[in-house]
Amino acid sequence: MKTKYLNKKFGIALACIGLGFTLLQSACTKNFEKYNTNKYNLTDSLLKIDGEGLGTFMLPMELGVVNSTNYNFQVQENLNADIFSGFMMTADAGFNPNNHTYGLNSGWNTAAFDLGFGTIMADWVQVKARVTATSQDYLAVANILKVEGMHRVTDVYGPMPYTQVGVKAFSVPYDSQETIYKTFFDELDFAIKTLTQYVKDHPGATPFKPYDLIYGGDYKEWIKFANSLKLRLAIRISMVNPAMAKTEAESAVSDPGGLITTNGDNAYVKAANGVTFTNPLWSVCYEYLDIQAGAPLECYLQGYNDPRLAAYFVKNKNGEYRGIRNGIVLDNSDEYAIASNLNLTNTSPIRFMAASEISFLRAEGALRGWSMGGTPQSFYEQGVNLSFDQSGVAPGNYLSDATSTEANYVDLVRASNNASAGSKDISTITIKWNEADTYQRKLERIITQKWLGLWPDGNEAWAEQRRTNYPVLMRVVVNNSQGTISTDNFIRRLPFSQKEYDTNKDQVTKAVSLLSGPDNGGTRLWWDLATKN
Repeated sequence: MKTKYLNKKFGIALACIGLGFTLLQSACTKNFEKYNTNKYNLTDSLLKIDGEGLGTFMLPMELGVVNSTNYNFQVQENLNADIFSGFMMTADAGFNPNNHTYGLNSGWNTAAFDLGFGTIMADWVQVKARVTATSQDYLAVANILKVEGMHRVTDVYGPMPYTQVGVKAFSVPYDSQETIYKTFFDELDFAIKTLTQYVKDHPGATPFKPYDLIYGGDYKEWIKFANSLKLRLAIRISMVNPAMAKTEAESAVSDPGGLITTNGDNAYVKAANGVTFTNPLWSVCYEYLDIQAGAPLECYLQGYNDPRLAAYFVKNKNGEYRGIRNGIVLDNSDEYAIASNLNLTNTSPIRFMAASEISFLRAEGALRGWSMGGTPQSFYEQGVNLSFDQSGVAPGNYLSDATSTEANYVDLVRASNNASAGSKDISTITIKWNEADTYQRKLERIITQKWLGLWPDGNEAWAEQRRTNYPVLMRVVVNNSQGTISTDNFIRRLPFSQKEYDTNKDQVTKAVSLLSGPDNGGTRLWWDLATKN
């Protein structure tokens, strides 16, 4: 979506399941066929494998959670969560108004909503309508994909239509985020129970294999994914509903089906069964030239002498790893072109969840006194080691470093954008576990390393930073929110879709009353409301 080739008018692609939702598309005119060709069209032979046609709806769900089409992904996640998380930043001065200075672009910011409902929910409705008593395993997997996809949507906007989607009605009401999360847990419990029974009754059977781009049809791995997702969501609500969070987290950890504990269990969408795609983040970085390294990630990695720096970023022409600070003035699209690109390829898989995250989730649960099967320190150190292993680098003495902290930021162009130790923009947290530290210092240490291990999943990283206020990120230099977003508190959500106000006005208006404030980027979500603890 390089701006000199961009027609900035976004068009309606489809209407979705009676809700009036539309799928946002950008009209990138350069290389139109290359950028707008569906690279994973299903073959006739693949369509005939599944007699009930269930798998044909589930493939798009797998490819839609993090949308594998580059122009969709760019407005679904890359120009919001990836930037808000501190992982990435754009050097493109043509994006105006722009999200990174909190001048929220309503044309872009409807996409996560529209794509979620236009693909994830629409296809889940089709699976739900077609399952029989003998194909409940497909519904179980569809539920996992639905929760994985739609928790990303609710964590961007807050309330959304959920429990009554698929019910024939002129308009569909929004549910509170609390109701949505309770439903998530119910849907995951169904999936875990159903797949556990299926594995017991059909040892070695892999009916979903022809459509499975994640685990090759291995339902034992899907059970681990479901339990791990349950743990993620339990920790997400730990500050607003600690009792429910504890119950769900301990249930996930104690389930005999297990969790994602090794990098061999990681949930990645990969090319398989003749289905191929180009990694959309690579495309946005190397074809559109629209995204580069973020300054916060650069500074933590530089300050910690972290060997993952080379695994995440590519050196610039000066042989340096350099990032761009969020929310700065971009006078032209060449001045920050010297910033580092991302280290990935066009065939890199798309990440949903990795083992390091699960270890850090258990570390936080243990810190809260929950039964997680180990101590905060043991899971913290395990998470760091798993992240290094996933990145293909050795940790060396990393975990024994008790002095290194985040590096100062030196801007590539203007010294006025610099950030130095002693300010609110640079953290003092070190690496080595210190049992004598306060609760908050321990939590910051866990979340900072969790954030480092989450790269490049900006959606999850942004959610966790909002929930905990960690890691410490650099505040935007320019705040164009017209006073709706506090610079010190950062952006908390995206406003509801204007298309929803146009087509589902009564329901979206009611939904605003479910928020903790007005429908703008400064209003906190339900799980972001509690006093930090």
